[in-house]
Amino acid sequence: MLHEVLLALSGHPSPLFQSAPVGKSDANIQSLLSPSEAALLKSIGTLAERHRQLRDHVQWIESKHQSTICRAVATSIRQKHLARFQQRILDVESKILTRDATIVGAYDIVPLASIVAQFDDWHRLMFWLWEAVQSIQPATSTSDGCWGAALINHLRAEASTGFPEIESAAIELSRVAENAWLRQLAPWVVHGKLPAYGSSDFFIKAMPEGRTFQKKTELMPGFLSPATASSLLFIGTCLHQIRRLPQQHTKSVHPTSTLLTDTQLASTHLQHLSSLPLPINQAQLSRAVSAIRLSLSQNVLQRLLPMSDITQLLHCLRRYFLLDQSDFAVALIDEAEARLQARQQSMGRLLQQDPLKALKGLTIKDAELHQTLNATWKRLSREEDVEDHVLDFARQHVSLSTTTSNGARPVSSDSVTKHAAQVSPIVFNDLLFPTATLLSLDVASPLDLFISPRDVESYAAINAYLLAIKRAQVRLTELWRRTGNRRDHISNTNTARRTKDARKVWATSSAALHLLSEISAYLDGEVVKGSCDHFESWVEKPTSSEEMDTTMGSTRSETLDVAQRDPETLSAAHRAFLAAVTYATLLTDVPYTREVRSLLGNIDALVAFFNTLLDMQQKLGSEDDDGETSFAMEEESRITLELDRARKKVDSDLRSVINRLRQVDHERIGSGRYFEIKAGESGGFEPWKGGGVDRLLMKLEFGRMPDGAFDIV
Repeated sequence: MLHEVLLALSGHPSPLFQSAPVGKSDANIQSLLSPSEAALLKSIGTLAERHRQLRDHVQWIESKHQSTICRAVATSIRQKHLARFQQRILDVESKILTRDATIVGAYDIVPLASIVAQFDDWHRLMFWLWEAVQSIQPATSTSDGCWGAALINHLRAEASTGFPEIESAAIELSRVAENAWLRQLAPWVVHGKLPAYGSSDFFIKAMPEGRTFQKKTELMPGFLSPATASSLLFIGTCLHQIRRLPQQHTKSVHPTSTLLTDTQLASTHLQHLSSLPLPINQAQLSRAVSAIRLSLSQNVLQRLLPMSDITQLLHCLRRYFLLDQSDFAVALIDEAEARLQARQQSMGRLLQQDPLKALKGLTIKDAELHQTLNATWKRLSREEDVEDHVLDFARQHVSLSTTTSNGARPVSSDSVTKHAAQVSPIVFNDLLFPTATLLSLDVASPLDLFISPRDVESYAAINAYLLAIKRAQVRLTELWRRTGNRRDHISNTNTARRTKDARKVWATSSAALHLLSEISAYLDGEVVKGSCDHFESWVEKPTSSEEMDTTMGSTRSETLDVAQRDPETLSAAHRAFLAAVTYATLLTDVPYTREVRSLLGNIDALVAFFNTLLDMQQKLGSEDDDGETSFAMEEESRITLELDRARKKVDSDLRSVINRLRQVDHERIGSGRYFEIKAGESGGFEPWKGGGVDRLLMKLEFGRMPDGAFDIV
């Protein structure tokens, strides 16, 4: 019987532990057992059955599970824990054969209770191991089971159960799992390659085009902080891009012998990873990643992406996307208007009857947009006396196209945008041309280490918003150039009526121009200028490795001089800067953007109908004394009616915009006055905090308009 017990514990089937007797012999065996023996054998039978189930399930996980981390843990359970259990069986057998007094009693009798007592400490551990492998892959489920990150988190939690044997086993398996995770991480951190085996379990995934990567939060273990994960993503992306560079460009990254070679750099990075104690401590992992990032920055990135390239890109974005150079905005608007007027000449009657409908029917192609932007560049080039490198850069990388060929609105992506300001869904890109257009930037390697495609989309959204306000301002200003139409020459009844109707339009146009001028001055002169000046001065300020470590949560005491901040820190700071600018320009406020968009659309209608009416009246001016034809009078009356409707809509929108600005001023108080982001998430950069909406409202207080137009404030 002792032989049967030991064989059953080793995983072999035994008639002693059948759950239900299947034959007469089995029934006879059970009948030979006393109640105490049956109770003792039941405990041993449960342990033997669990051992057999655990062994078979572990073998299945080792051979078929898709997670290398889970397979590593299963292998460790089989090779260590189950091997220890098997060794315990052999030790008990050895004690019996050598007549050890701890088991063998007088007259060489081996009590069954003493055999059972030898395995008392294995019951809880064996059942816990069974639950652990069940969490990897349930025995009764056909699903894919859990991923490595979930298993690591589970093992870390189980280490705090309070039972010493379970705590020891959980810590031991955690070391195995986390070591497997580090093996996955090594090729990414050292060579910029995804792991050859188990890449489906790795938290970094390649995008479909194969050039960019993103993080999967659900595949990140608990000891990996978001900041450290972003740094790991950045490090691997840098190395991946370096491998893709042409050979001659790669050599230029290491032009002097003072920099580490690729082999030395890889060895250094591996040393940082291998020095991590297991289980992994979050702070120690953060310091190791910070050291790797600093090493990469000092030896490669400062030459791959020098500060001059970054500042040139920032100047380009400031000039042509944030419209810091007003000449570009005016030139682009003029070229766009000239192209639309050329297209309108063939419309004739339709344009006169309904100018808005005629414009909406126009379809602009990318080739025409390309010509418009080229004409704008040529105009700016003629105005420049000296060579402008920023303008040359913009001509090569900035394009104007329809939104069908580029994204129209920034969308949330991976964790780099987690703390970004959410841009309002209200679009302004269909005002420059009837077809929605977008100013975009072609960011090639290695500049994409600094700016992401979503950043470019955010810039495009801000540009469309600022350009739409500038365009409405320009169109209203052009109305005032028609000085002859603003003079009061009351020679007959028709002229007196026209002058009276026109005064209301001029009053509304004046109020709208004042509002747009103040909004534009606030956005351009305060928000954009203040934010850009503050950010550029921070970028150009030298830093040290101690400061870089602080942004990663490290507390190393040594300080090394660094010529520039590493690209990841600059990229994080740039995202914080862009989010703060988006927030300060009120582009995140949906009600405000909705009211402004309605105002700009109705201003277009007012200007179009007013110009049509003035041109019509100018042609009919010579016929006033002789009497106008009935058809001409009907057309004039219809256009006058449409103009009055547009004027009333503009009046209403002006009030709505002012009211919403008041509400925003009341809502953005305290911490909500500025866009808040933690220093660790912004690379240590603190965005500019200048005047709020209250400064804009003070400038808009200009009293009651004449002719009962409206009371702005």
